[in-house]
Amino acid sequence: MLKALLEQQDKHLYLNLPQTHAGTVTFQTSTMVSAPELLCLNPGGPYDAYYLPWAEDAGLYIDLPATPTGNNPLIFLTDNLTGCCVGVQSFGGFIRVRHYNLATTPTQRPIFSNDDLFRYGTNVSWLLPSDKYNVHTVPRAAPYTHMGHGGGDAILWGEYVPRYWPFTSKWHFYYQNGNVDTAIHELDYQ
Repeated sequence: MLKALLEQQDKHLYLNLPQTHAGTVTFQTSTMVSAPELLCLNPGGPYDAYYLPWAEDAGLYIDLPATPTGNNPLIFLTDNLTGCCVGVQSFGGFIRVRHYNLATTPTQRPIFSNDDLFRYGTNVSWLLPSDKYNVHTVPRAAPYTHMGHGGGDAILWGEYVPRYWPFTSKWHFYYQNGNVDTAIHELDYQ
């Protein structure tokens, strides 16, 4: 849904939701007059999504059902990325998404090291800021570039895509680099 909208309108996704707990939120889409290059997600219906916030110098996670049923949302959102690490890991019956906003040294090097990333196992796919990590040294990692506040941030979201053929329905996680980049990349987590 969001991927198709972004591709049709050639826009960059911007999350404009209030900070809340991990769980579900409702959102609506709009375009800002002052920033027409952004597709904004604002509070209020008609759409539902799983939501994972950030916390300063901490890591949070949410578990998504591998196969949503009933009224489960088919969209996943996490806050805009301004240097955070995001990990996606399949546990069979659920998908765990982690969002880490972690302190850096005065030289902007992360206190969270490659060894910290490895403690979660080798079956985690990471989206890492390219200016803070030597990304090619981390297995299953993809780099992203980010910008500061004001709509140029990188963004990651997920969409559950049901398919007719058995075992082909799954969550897809997409991201856009900062600086209002409209190219959409997929984070391969399986």
